[in-house]
Amino acid sequence: MLLLRRTFLLAALLAALVAVPVASPATPGAPPAPDRAWRRWQTGALRADRLQHASLAFSSGLALGVLAREPAAAAGGALTLALAKELFDARRNRFDAADLVADAAGAALAALATSALGR
Repeated sequence: MLLLRRTFLLAALLAALVAVPVASPATPGAPPAPDRAWRRWQTGALRADRLQHASLAFSSGLALGVLAREPAAAAGGALTLALAKELFDARRNRFDAADLVADAAGAALAALATSALGR
């Protein structure tokens, strides 16, 4: 029961982080750029793109895991989709290994949630 509660808390935290608004591109007459600490957050490990990768891997992995009733299917399915997406991006010179790390985090959470739901 405790593992299930922790898994759902982690999923809720991940969903809340994904809901953070993304800054729009600069336009003439736009306000000045944010300070360095804020900008570092926007381009660092928790930038919106990486959080979207993690949340998509989590949700697709959880769907596959619940259907198959197998945590390995959750992780494997999410990682397969993530790798296919990054290989597609590599053809257009936009491969990012950090996106795969975010996908792996989402896949791991999906496997944990699937395991907790199966108990």
